[in-house]
Amino acid sequence: MLATTASSRAHRLSVSGKVRAVLALGTVLGLGTVATLAAFTDTVIATGEFSTGTLDLKLNGQDDTTVLTGLAMTAVKPGTSTFALLTVRNAGTLPFNYTYATSSTQGTNPQILASALNFGVSSLGPATSADGTPPVCSADTFTAAPATVLTPSTTKLSTSPSLAAPRALANGQVEYLCVRAEVPTTADNTVQGKSVTATLTVTANQQ
Repeated sequence: MLATTASSRAHRLSVSGKVRAVLALGTVLGLGTVATLAAFTDTVIATGEFSTGTLDLKLNGQDDTTVLTGLAMTAVKPGTSTFALLTVRNAGTLPFNYTYATSSTQGTNPQILASALNFGVSSLGPATSADGTPPVCSADTFTAAPATVLTPSTTKLSTSPSLAAPRALANGQVEYLCVRAEVPTTADNTVQGKSVTATLTVTANQQ
């Protein structure tokens, strides 16, 4: 009986010791958690700034309609031709590709004269800026090197001449176009007393 009691007591002591050990371990873990929450921290922030570019096409320095006064012809006869310089400028911050298309409207029986009138365009070359002396647009420079014919001079205005392929223009760059109009020697009596307005529309698209 005494042996049984002693054994039972030892068992309880053993269990109690295990419980105390677990509790002691829990206390150590608890202290460890508190120490982690008190650690030093450091924060660094990174930011990024964004802005959009601009697309700005100017013709002869203008944003609106530009009248090519040098191209005007009044009371002319067959065989008369005229020339005018058109400056295409990229005044924005983005490079673009530009095209042009021509239409013929207004006037007295405009379709009759448009069918007879020759309308051509050539490039006299690009430049890095609009500063400096522009080239001369004339019969001598229309096809002479380094000119590049974009619309042949025998193209009829009635066909709505347009640029076959877009032309690239970097920001800040200009291109000089030489525009030519002619009432050919083959024009007959049907064009007498007729008038027409040619409209060259230039459109820029971002690259």
